[in-house]
Amino acid sequence: MNGFPVSLKGFSLYMNALQEIGTVDIELPNIQFMTDTITGSGIGGELEVPIAGLTKSMTMKIKKRAVNKQFTTLIAPIIHQLAFRGKIQMADPGSAIGKVKERTIRIMAKVMPKSKNLGKAEIAKAMDTEAEFEVISIRIFVDEIENLHVDKLNNIFAVDGVNYLDEDGFL
Repeated sequence: MNGFPVSLKGFSLYMNALQEIGTVDIELPNIQFMTDTITGSGIGGELEVPIAGLTKSMTMKIKKRAVNKQFTTLIAPIIHQLAFRGKIQMADPGSAIGKVKERTIRIMAKVMPKSKNLGKAEIAKAMDTEAEFEVISIRIFVDEIENLHVDKLNNIFAVDGVNYLDEDGFL
């Protein structure tokens, strides 16, 4: 699809694929590779080399305007399966009439709760409750095509279908 992304039009959060948690704000994980520092003969100083496919701890934050039963359920000390489904608005500069297009985005994550801030209780104000999770695995689909799959417990770090932790079938 030609064009460029303008903004996320909206999305919802689902737990175990069916139970809707509702509209939330999400801070997706920052993927950082583990590294090793190389020094020695033939290297002018130090070289910090990322280790292909091995990532540091990944966390995700979910914010909601108020506490509710579904959101509080996420603090149970178990592995939760979450799905975020939404639409991305695309601008199409090639269109003669400036047509707007949409792409679907789906993010699936297995997470474990790390913390829960219940927020504040003020009259006529949002409670701004927030939860932080350790991400065990995450999969990102755009228009139902998988672009990223990171699964720490199953040795998967796949980008566009290539698993960089198992390129030769060794693992």
